Amino acid sequence: MRQSEQICLSFDDLSNPAYVLMTRGVGQALSSSKYRLILSSAFSSVEEIVKHLETMGRGFADGLIISPIYADARITTLISQLKMPVVLVGTMPEGLDVDNVYVNSAAGVDMAIDHLIDIGRKRIALINGPVVTNPGRRRKAAFEKALKKNKLAFSDASIIQADAFSTQAGFEAVTNIKELKKFDAIICANDQLAAGVMKFCVDNEIDIPSDIALIGIDNIELASLLRPTLTSVDLRAEERGQIAANLMLDRLANPDRASKQIEVHPRLVIRQSTVAS
Repeated sequence: MRQSEQICLSFDDLSNPAYVLMTRGVGQALSSSKYRLILSSAFSSVEEIVKHLETMGRGFADGLIISPIYADARITTLISQLKMPVVLVGTMPEGLDVDNVYVNSAAGVDMAIDHLIDIGRKRIALINGPVVTNPGRRRKAAFEKALKKNKLAFSDASIIQADAFSTQAGFEAVTNIKELKKFDAIICANDQLAAGVMKFCVDNEIDIPSDIALIGIDNIELASLLRPTLTSVDLRAEERGQIAANLMLDRLANPDRASKQIEVHPRLVIRQSTVAS
């Protein structure tokens, strides 16, 4: 079969800065190979992901690196039916046997909670993205577990639900100042949500970190540019991209080897939003 010498990298939304970092990692790993990188985005639609997977057998790529955020049986089935190498970045669905790189995001939430406890915060909230997504569901479960493990107060009000993983959604999620001031710390499901929360706090003279300590997740470049700079859980997106690309190159060279699963460990990057300079 004629090779295209192209690798397709597919995300739900290429505008997400974490995916930009991951794309950089994939590109760096492929740069010394014969393969070109092509990008595909489904813009957070399950139907578009399904359509994309249905076209993958047409020969325009020799392999697929994909990071779907939705747990949908159609996506799992279509990936399993592809006649090409696949590397999945993120949560591995049950019944799928492909190369996989994932990050232990629950450990990252634990790190964030431990840090907040260390600086004396006890009334902690989570601003989460949609729970129909893998990240939203996993962040919620990890947050609840971490609070209970540390015997901190938890109720339904401890989780503030945003409509998306975006800056605007973060801003809109915290418009009730009275409710917001019940907490002395907030963890956001990603840095974009945290940026929206930070803007709301600045607009309403809520001091970060004196009144509310703030932590994001992803450690995108924006985190170090905000004022105050944002403490964030680094999920090592660029490193995961490099690993995914190397798994793909190895699979193309060794098509009959057993599937590999590689775990990446997060780290907490402490900045001004939890510890004032």
